[in-house]
Amino acid sequence: MTGKTAKNDKAGESVARFADIEILRYHVDCFDNLPLKQKKFIYYLNEAALCGRDIIFDQNGRYNLRLRRLFGTILKEYPGDRSVEEFLAIREYTYGLWFASGIHHHYSSDKFTPKFSKPYFKKVVERMRNEGFLYLFGEKELALLTSIVFEPDLFPKKTDQSDSVNAIEKSSVNFYDEKISQEEVEHFYNHQKTLAASEDRKYPVSYGLNSRLARNKEGKIYEQRYSVQGLYAPAIRHIVDNLTKAAEYAETNTQKNALEALIRFYKTGDLKEYNTYCIEWVKDTESRVDFINGFTETYSDPLCMKGSWEGLVHFKDMESSVRTKTLSNHAKWFEDNAPIDPLFKKKNPVGISASVVTVAMLAGDSYPATPIGINLPNADWIRARYGSKSVTIENIHYAYDVAKRANGMDRLFVPDEESRLLLEKYGDITDRLHTDLHECLGHGSGRLLEGTNPDALGVCASTIEEARADLFALYFMADKKMIQLGLLPDQEAYKACYYRYFLNGLITQLVRIKLGDNLEEAHMKNRALIANYVLEKAEKKNLMQLNGIELIINDYEKIRPIIGELLAEVQRIKSEGDLPAAMHLVEKYGTKIDKKIHKKVLDLYWTLNIAPYKGFVNPLYTLAKNQEGEIADVLVCYEESYEEQMQRYDAGYGFLSLDPVSVYEILQDSFNPSESIMAQANALRKKLRLAMDGIVSTTMRKKGLDYKYNFGLTREHLLRLAKETPSSIELARYLWNTEVRELRIIATMIMPPEELGYSEALSMAIAASYHTELREQLCMNLLSKCSDAAYWAISWLMDKKNDGHEQSNPSELKLTALMLLARIAFNGSLHISNEILQKLLLETKQILIPAESKDTVEQDNLPSLHQQMAVVLLKRIGEMNRDNSKRVRIIIESLKDSSSDLYKEFYHDIIFHLDYVQVD
Repeated sequence: MTGKTAKNDKAGESVARFADIEILRYHVDCFDNLPLKQKKFIYYLNEAALCGRDIIFDQNGRYNLRLRRLFGTILKEYPGDRSVEEFLAIREYTYGLWFASGIHHHYSSDKFTPKFSKPYFKKVVERMRNEGFLYLFGEKELALLTSIVFEPDLFPKKTDQSDSVNAIEKSSVNFYDEKISQEEVEHFYNHQKTLAASEDRKYPVSYGLNSRLARNKEGKIYEQRYSVQGLYAPAIRHIVDNLTKAAEYAETNTQKNALEALIRFYKTGDLKEYNTYCIEWVKDTESRVDFINGFTETYSDPLCMKGSWEGLVHFKDMESSVRTKTLSNHAKWFEDNAPIDPLFKKKNPVGISASVVTVAMLAGDSYPATPIGINLPNADWIRARYGSKSVTIENIHYAYDVAKRANGMDRLFVPDEESRLLLEKYGDITDRLHTDLHECLGHGSGRLLEGTNPDALGVCASTIEEARADLFALYFMADKKMIQLGLLPDQEAYKACYYRYFLNGLITQLVRIKLGDNLEEAHMKNRALIANYVLEKAEKKNLMQLNGIELIINDYEKIRPIIGELLAEVQRIKSEGDLPAAMHLVEKYGTKIDKKIHKKVLDLYWTLNIAPYKGFVNPLYTLAKNQEGEIADVLVCYEESYEEQMQRYDAGYGFLSLDPVSVYEILQDSFNPSESIMAQANALRKKLRLAMDGIVSTTMRKKGLDYKYNFGLTREHLLRLAKETPSSIELARYLWNTEVRELRIIATMIMPPEELGYSEALSMAIAASYHTELREQLCMNLLSKCSDAAYWAISWLMDKKNDGHEQSNPSELKLTALMLLARIAFNGSLHISNEILQKLLLETKQILIPAESKDTVEQDNLPSLHQQMAVVLLKRIGEMNRDNSKRVRIIIESLKDSSSDLYKEFYHDIIFHLDYVQVD
């Protein structure tokens, strides 16, 4: 480790500890020394990375965004006793939800088990609602979310690959509609491949990488692509905006080409553009600053096809990159000397680039838990034709090193002093070299035979690929070439890597698994596969023994050929796409755990009181500007806590609605109607056209007016047409998104209120915000009939953030909320608690008399629309019953002696009305 990093006292600092996780801090070494252009480049790449945060939450589970809002709001705003054990358990659950980007453990994929009771949780939610929070959740939705949290059989696994036939049905990741089968998915994408032109088959796209697979109303399966016009559009637009800003500071033309191709990919969703981006990205080896941004790794998809969103920003550690450059310069030697069939070797390895980097930002699937090394792109044909780029993340490595010093693991699990001294002496250097070999050469080695389907290994693909890279690294770690190249000091060093790797694969990684569970995560299965295979072969020759949990290695040198033997077989499986052989290896060596050994490991481990998983908080970057408003510097701060960072990210980067899939499908229904919907819509259009030929239009034509538009059809007329039309949410959605006044009003009359959810109601309220008549009709005909409408309206009135909707105008939405609440009160269906009612009255008074006015009004002395509607709402609430009348009178009492004639008029108008109606 270089001195410059070692001097930093923040790296490896523990920031938070909860459940089985510890949060650390990493330091961005040498950032302050970068030129301003590179700093600005990093800043906008960082922002682009953070803007995808909502995407990974929704990909990991359909209800994650809603649960994040629910628990995040509770943790931020709960006014009750926060020191009791059950509230601390809610805090821990929220921390875990943030960490995993969802309600399933980031490693095991198991759903979190709450340590707080359901009755306590319900009381907390009720208290929160009485205090004026969580109004956007209706009663039915709260009941559903509560069930998801507490019922163990509801969405139990995020990714379940234990069943190679029904992996999709058993997994709760949000890549597929719930009722789509694995057979249907495989048929869908196999059909796409058969339709591809010969050139496209030679250089294929990564089918399914940037989409969710859904079923439409007619039962047809289709892709919901991620793009600026598709699913996740609001977040992707922000990503594109920041990538566009970043492109101005690109270091090379090739890097700028890569950014422009990535932007085109986000705009179109075209996977050919993604290939172009990957090619340009891998060709750019001269830039110091680099990034990952997009739908990249497929570990979370049970079929290993669909990419999880992630973002990283990093820059080269010039001093440490010497070792990775040495490896990449000798790539051909390693390929030629690999112990695999020559048929599976690359003839001329090209474009293998490797660097040691300092990470500046972690995001998406790489945050807070992050890899220590990366090799991309994943497409085999791009690797073969253009090469790959590998990075080892030095500042993350160093933070881990600091955190694990003197943690007691080696003392507890390494039985002999000789092995402990070996690890102490060589452990750090071999850990880094293993990562370099794994990422730089392991993933970049070998080739698929021509005609082999790159997706042939299915559920085993990730485990086999990680095993291949690890075996390559282990095999060459013991080669004398490492000493010749100056990468290891002597022939003893590799033994530290072997001992650590086999100890981890057989013993220490089990501390991360619950007793009785099998291994599920791809990297853990890969390590177990290798370790158990080598142990089985080595024990027969007395090369290695596992006595209980004590690992003894008698002959390191003779273990290497066993590693080479397994590497040859794993490469054959990969090159030929041999799924049965892959499944045999994974199932025999990579999944099962000896329960007695497991229990002993856990019992010993918990005596250390250390967290088995680690993650990180990011630094906070801010722009420093000069008097002209130009960026003068980019500042970095390392003081933010875990909770502060997560709350800031929730507030500042929450661009999606709480149910993005539903919002997208509603738009699809609206703009891509079925034939039957179009037939019904055209029948309505015909009736409207016939209405144009009545007395009014005839008279207008006689007077010389060219009457071509529907104008002025009365509500009564439209109501008659609506009664003749079947109630249909699909038809209503289509009509609502037309530009015809009459059709939009009819939409509010035929849409079933019970099928309207919060996100769609919000979208409609925003769309009607600038049309007075449409707003009135929407509130009267539809929204006021929805059971949760009062809570929705109160949410629009009081919440600063409304479901991440970009087009939301808070002022106009408040006006709609006032109108809707007045209508609900008039209908006698405003059923809310006294606590919420009091908050509503205070908020309405605030609209009536804005605090900033300080008892002054505009010169024209005329009430605003908001004030007029606030007066109406107070009247409607007051006339509901005697208690409400008293509450309203008390709220407006101060207006009576106001110096403003307008405010006095408000007072007398409301009092006169309440006296006149004389409620009981």
